[in-house]
Amino acid sequence: MSEPAVIGTPDELAGAYVALRARCLELGRSLTDDQAASMSPCCPAWSVKDLYAHMSGVASDILSGNTEGAATEAWADAQVERRADDPLATICDEWEGNGPAVDDVVRAFAANFPPQFYIDAWTHEWDIRQALGTEMGAVPDMALIEATRPFLTQALHQRAVELQPSLGGDTFDLTLTGGADGASWTSRVGEGDAASSIEMSLFEFARITMGRRSASQIQAVRPDADPSLLVFWSVNGHDIVDPVLEPS
Repeated sequence: MSEPAVIGTPDELAGAYVALRARCLELGRSLTDDQAASMSPCCPAWSVKDLYAHMSGVASDILSGNTEGAATEAWADAQVERRADDPLATICDEWEGNGPAVDDVVRAFAANFPPQFYIDAWTHEWDIRQALGTEMGAVPDMALIEATRPFLTQALHQRAVELQPSLGGDTFDLTLTGGADGASWTSRVGEGDAASSIEMSLFEFARITMGRRSASQIQAVRPDADPSLLVFWSVNGHDIVDPVLEPS
């Protein structure tokens, strides 16, 4: 039997999201206007403030039922546009104010909540830290990505099955490391016998699959492979160096 797409109890998943929001709010309220205006290489059209507007907007839209087109570019852009004139402090206050109600929704649906919600929040926390630079780095909290790891690896396998006939590339075994208490996981990517294997940290895997690495960075991990086989969105046009490349 395959793993469920999201692993964790309601309290664990809600708690991980609460902790992420608290980290982001503490960081956001410490920023100068210039830092808030820093543009994100990971989301080139958005500033750090815009990333906060999106994350607060997701929470607000969930509570208001504005979920048509959820996870689309137009849905996310509208969240940013609605808060374009708001200072970062106001956006942080909105996100915090909606927090308890959103947490109740997360607890109610838990593992049945769309995995993209957890992945998106974690990804954008690191987009913010990456845009601000090394001094804003912190050891990554991997709880939400560890919880959604089965969804990511299952989706990657399915993507490989669909794309390998046109893009080529051998089936491979993927080993992810860096889980809680030293946990690691190995899964098959593609159909048939594995011709090779790859090992990388769960942190790096999450950044690659979400399009936060360039083609050259991905090929350094898996030489001679089409980078798009490892990326769900689009391969970044520039090298992205995160403040912390490997969690301790």
